[in-house]
Amino acid sequence: MQATIEKTQVHMSAMQNTMQKEAADIKETQLSIINQVLGLQNRHKKFHTHLQDVPLEIIVQIFAWIPVRTVLRYRRLSKTINHCLLTKEFARLNVQTAHFQKGSKYIDSTWFHLPEPYQTVYANAMPAQLKTVNHNKKSIEAKGLPESITCLTAVTRICLNSCKLTGSIPNGVGALQSLKHLDLCNNSLTGPLPGTINLMFALETLDLTNNQLSGEFPALPNLHLLRTLRIDGNRFTGPIPTVFGEVGNMVFLTASRNRFSVIPATISKLENLAELNISNNSFACEIPPEIWTLTRLYLLEMSNCKLSGSLVGVGNLRQLEYLDVSNNWFSGELPNREIYDLLDLVELHLIGNQFSGGELLDSAKIYLQLLCVDPEFQPETWPEDCLCHDQHETVGDSQESDTET
Repeated sequence: MQATIEKTQVHMSAMQNTMQKEAADIKETQLSIINQVLGLQNRHKKFHTHLQDVPLEIIVQIFAWIPVRTVLRYRRLSKTINHCLLTKEFARLNVQTAHFQKGSKYIDSTWFHLPEPYQTVYANAMPAQLKTVNHNKKSIEAKGLPESITCLTAVTRICLNSCKLTGSIPNGVGALQSLKHLDLCNNSLTGPLPGTINLMFALETLDLTNNQLSGEFPALPNLHLLRTLRIDGNRFTGPIPTVFGEVGNMVFLTASRNRFSVIPATISKLENLAELNISNNSFACEIPPEIWTLTRLYLLEMSNCKLSGSLVGVGNLRQLEYLDVSNNWFSGELPNREIYDLLDLVELHLIGNQFSGGELLDSAKIYLQLLCVDPEFQPETWPEDCLCHDQHETVGDSQESDTET
C-alpha cells in the first residue's frame, strides 16, 4: 500500500511539473504577442499603428472576408494593398471566404465592372445554377466584352445592351452551348462576327442591333432553334443571312441599315417568317420573286434599297399588316386588286418610286390607317388623317451617313 501511495505521489508531482511548464510556455507566448502589439503601437499618435507596419499576410486574411462589392474600395489605401487586391490569388481566396453571390442565379453589373482577374476567377467559381448575365446599369466608361464571359457555360441568358462595349466579340463564345438569348445591342462592337457562334446550339434569340460589326454574316447551320435574328444598324456585307439549322424556325429577321448587297433566292426557305426588315441596304437589283412566297409575313419593310421591278405578287401575303417599299425604283402599274386582297393591311408606304398608270386606291375597298403615296396617287376620297406626311429618306441617304460613322 505504501509503495502504491509513493508511486501516485511521484506521478502527481510529475504532472504538476508538466502543467507548470505548459503554463510558463503559454505565458511566454502571451508576452511575445503583447510585445509584438506594443511594437506596432505608435504612442505619440492617436492611431495604434501604421498600415504599412502590419504584415501583408494579416492584411490579406482580413480583406479576404470582405465581399467583393466592398473590398475593392480599399485599393486606395496603399500601392501594396492595391497590387495585392488585384491578384488572381487574392480573388480566389476572396471567393472562397466571402462567398461572392453564393446561390445566385444571375450576375449583375457588379461582376461586369470588376477588374479582369476577378472576372475570370468569379466566372469560374460561379455555381451551375447561374443562368443570367444582366447588366442593369449604364456603363460609366467604355470597355471590351469580358473574355471571361466564355467561362459561364451554364448561362442561358446574356443581356448586355447599352453598356458601351467596344472591341470584338470573343471567339470563345462558342463555349456557351446552354445560351438561349444573347443581347448585345446598342454598343460599339467592331470586327467580324465570330463563326464560333455556330456552336451555340441552344441559341434562340440573337440581337446585335446598333453596333459596328462588319464583314459577311456567317452561315449558322448548327443553330436549329434560332427564331429571332436582329442585326440592324451594323456594317455587314454580302448576302442577307438565310442559312440556319432549321430555317422553318426563323420568325423574326431584321437586317436594316447595313451594307448587304444580295437577297438570295434561299430566302424562300424561311417559310415561317413573320417579320422581315431589310430596309436601307443597297441591293440595286430587281426584287426577287421569292419574297412573295413568304406568306406568313405580317411586316415587310424594304424601303431605301434601290430595288426595281413591280409589286405584282404582293397579293400572296394575305397576313400582311405593314408594307413599306418607299424610296425604291419600282415601276409599272400599282397592283390595286392584289392590294385590296390584303384584308389585314393597316399601313402602306409607296412614296418615292416610279409607278405609272393604274387606278387610284379606293378607300371604300381597303381599310388603311395610314397611306403614304406620291401626290399624283393621292385619292381625294381618303381622309386627311389617313395620309402620311412624314419625310421619308431618299435612296442613298442612310448608306452615306452610315459610312461616315
